[in-house]
Amino acid sequence: MKSSAILLLSLCSAFADTAKVTQETFAIRPTLSAALLPIEVTPLQIDAEQWATFTVLEIAPHGSLVKKDQQLVRFDDQDFQKKLRDARSAAEAGKLNFANAEADFISAEKYHPMQLQSTTMKAEEAAEAWEYFQKTRRDVVITEANLNLRQTELRLDSEREELHQLEKMYKADDLTENTEEIILKRQRESVKFAEVAVEHANLTHKRTLELTIPREAIELERAAQAAAIALKENEQNLPRNLEIKRLALEDARVTAKRTADDLAKLEAEKGLFALKAPADGYFYYGNIQDGRWSTGDPAKAIQVNAAIAPKRTFAVLVPSNAQLALETTVEESVMRQLKPEQKGFATLTGAAETSFPVTISAVSATPNIDNRYRVTLTGTFPADLPVVAGMGASAQITAYEKENALTIPAKALHSDNKGGWEVEISEGEGDAKKTKRIPVTRGKSSGDKVEILSGLTKDQVIITPGA
Repeated sequence: MKSSAILLLSLCSAFADTAKVTQETFAIRPTLSAALLPIEVTPLQIDAEQWATFTVLEIAPHGSLVKKDQQLVRFDDQDFQKKLRDARSAAEAGKLNFANAEADFISAEKYHPMQLQSTTMKAEEAAEAWEYFQKTRRDVVITEANLNLRQTELRLDSEREELHQLEKMYKADDLTENTEEIILKRQRESVKFAEVAVEHANLTHKRTLELTIPREAIELERAAQAAAIALKENEQNLPRNLEIKRLALEDARVTAKRTADDLAKLEAEKGLFALKAPADGYFYYGNIQDGRWSTGDPAKAIQVNAAIAPKRTFAVLVPSNAQLALETTVEESVMRQLKPEQKGFATLTGAAETSFPVTISAVSATPNIDNRYRVTLTGTFPADLPVVAGMGASAQITAYEKENALTIPAKALHSDNKGGWEVEISEGEGDAKKTKRIPVTRGKSSGDKVEILSGLTKDQVIITPGA
């Protein structure tokens, strides 16, 4: 079995190349494509809470140099002014409605107890009248009716008796004088009048007993019932009505405050339709944030007649004296080679003949959402080299450098399947030539070379896989 493995190794070596361990200066110098971006910018956005539609009427050109308080963007405010007028009317109406509701509630709060007291008194009076009628008045009225009838009948009897006596007296004299005839005639008329009075008294008595008293009883009973119902309704409804008015007052108070607040917010947004430069600088469309200049959809939308969304940065102002840095993002493999304070040189796009020193100032420890890592470099730009934000650059950083380092081709390095590394070396000459695998400690890699920290010596022959 051992001889078979040696034979197989010999056959593989026969088709492999060889290389020598080289001692040289080993360096890792990644090249980074970067953009010149300002370290500090002033984001420009519409800080609107109430109004959502901001349509561009005028806008300064991208990249233009502007002065403080110079107009950058003017938005269409025609619809806003209509809304503002409506809000003012609504706020005034809300104030008046609240005043009316407050007066109505105060009036009801004072009047409702009085109304309840009045209804209670009426109910008590009606109940007392009905009770009095049942217990006393009905009998009193009947008695009065009977007495009136009886008095009329007695008066008739008296008149008749008086006529009878007169006739009897005058008949005894066998002589009737004119005066006596007049007296008799008058008495006979009195009797007739008394008879009519008795007839009328009978009718009145009958009407009183059969109609007047029953009707009065019905009216008093109904009045007592109606007053009791009205009292019960008022006892239930008046507190409810007062609560309804209180709720209406609170609703009017809330509405008045809301409309006043809405008006105040709209009034505060009147100045948002003319965006001015907060300082001297360059006006850039899009957003510069976290080392990136975003010129996606928001930037494309910045044009006349386009709508700008509030609460979203759509442009930035780069101060005239802004310090520029080189910003880039790299893959994880490159990020692991970079550290702050590492130095290198950079050139601007189209100006490869002029280089300037740069230093890494920051390397992000966490990736962006695109799984790349932010790297920031600072540099000293040549005085005769014009630079502005947004220009491109290429930087080469010395991430690692070691003199007299031992290096081998990367393809000569093999895993020992135990977490370590090994290389195959060639020993001897002629028929005594043989190969074997030995463990090594590897260092960093750059391109097709790997640094060997231990396990090999200079000019030692190693086996590399063939083409």
